[in-house]
Amino acid sequence: MKTFIRFTSILAFTLALSCATGKTKYSADSLTLDTAAAEAASYLIGRLPDGAKVALVPFDAPGGRLAEYVFEELWGRFESSGKFVMVDRRNLDRIEAELAMQYESGRVDDAHMVSLTKQYGAEILVYGQIVPLGGEYRMTVYATDVEKAASSQRALVIRPDSRLSSLLNTSPDDEVERAVSTMARAVNRKTTIAVGRISYADTQTASNLSAWLKNTIIMSTQKHRDKLQVASEDEVNELAQSSRALTAEAANSPIQAVITGSYSPLDNGADVMLHLVALDGGKTVLASAHFVIPAAELQRRRLSLLPEKDQAVISKAEFEAKQQAVVPYAGANNTWLFTATPDALDGIYYDGDSMSMQIYAQRDCYFRIIHIDVNGNTQVIYPTSARDNNFIKAGQTRRIPDNTRYRMGPPFGEEMILAAAYDRPFTPAPQSVPLSADSISRSMTVEGDNHTAMTPSATAKFSYTILPR
Repeated sequence: MKTFIRFTSILAFTLALSCATGKTKYSADSLTLDTAAAEAASYLIGRLPDGAKVALVPFDAPGGRLAEYVFEELWGRFESSGKFVMVDRRNLDRIEAELAMQYESGRVDDAHMVSLTKQYGAEILVYGQIVPLGGEYRMTVYATDVEKAASSQRALVIRPDSRLSSLLNTSPDDEVERAVSTMARAVNRKTTIAVGRISYADTQTASNLSAWLKNTIIMSTQKHRDKLQVASEDEVNELAQSSRALTAEAANSPIQAVITGSYSPLDNGADVMLHLVALDGGKTVLASAHFVIPAAELQRRRLSLLPEKDQAVISKAEFEAKQQAVVPYAGANNTWLFTATPDALDGIYYDGDSMSMQIYAQRDCYFRIIHIDVNGNTQVIYPTSARDNNFIKAGQTRRIPDNTRYRMGPPFGEEMILAAAYDRPFTPAPQSVPLSADSISRSMTVEGDNHTAMTPSATAKFSYTILPR
């Protein structure tokens, strides 16, 4: 369960959960969903000041229908109490989107939420979470007073019943459709969108789940053609070929927003978070949606969170070892901008596709590119001879390879590109060695024109995934 940093809580209630092996034994104080919603609403209504301006946003819950149901239940009870001025629902999308982003990161920035809530004239922000807890669910409702910087909260344990089961029993297709509907409501006019990376956790790794989500999102937009228009393949390629896509540099693109996201493991299923991000200087989050794809649905559709290798999903240990080995190329210590990006916005290629990449450098430098294949073998692919021009001028973007493209094919799975920039020319040293943290560290040093060892002044990396057609 994620931990969140909040204002000092002035009211906190925790209910214990006990589980027995074999047949599920529910907590003595557990409630049905409807009773829990009524209890939470009654508790807050009785403690919040009369006449307060209240903004209530949908809950973070393992399903869009569940989140909407609890929202409607609480909204109705708050409104019918006659005690509060409810903030117009049309002004809640931005607050909800920002809150969802912070839930995903594992920390709610209360100062930022206070500032955002004040923009819409609200004095009290009501929000909450519903999370699995053994065979039950914990619902926590928060009411934050944005002026006094204080929070009330009520935590309740919900036992499964027919209502809860019906709200959770939705297909992944329905959940994606609900997410796209949320995004359509967040735009005021017809908006041209593209689908970018939807990757595993906080990595760039894509899998066949990423591809399925992308295709389902695109199909769902057909029901919202008055608000969302999917960009053409040429428009998406042009955006991807900007080495700093999703920044202010993309302002001239006909694409106005991009759907990005991530997924992570949850009870052998996938916890999915999607965001509609505007291509403006501030990368404004217009809307967010969260849902869970159960393990049974992943298995039925043959979808996996991690990429495959040799027709089998790689182990989490192998995946994490590979990610850890390339940390030196993450660019964490860069003092100037140096980027490497593929020409596929979503980082996915299919058997027979071609790939090129863009290298951007903020200052003059000499660069080298290393390829890591599906099996973890590393090889320098540029420069490979003295004829390759690996010098790049400040502010320039170079397309690599120069006059051709790399052909994608089996074995299928995740591959990586590592790029390093050097201040002086160096001697090309093609190599092919197994991937390891030690080999990566050694590969960063090159021999300069005066035969002295040099380490890079900047690094960059990206991953991409090859799938069968």
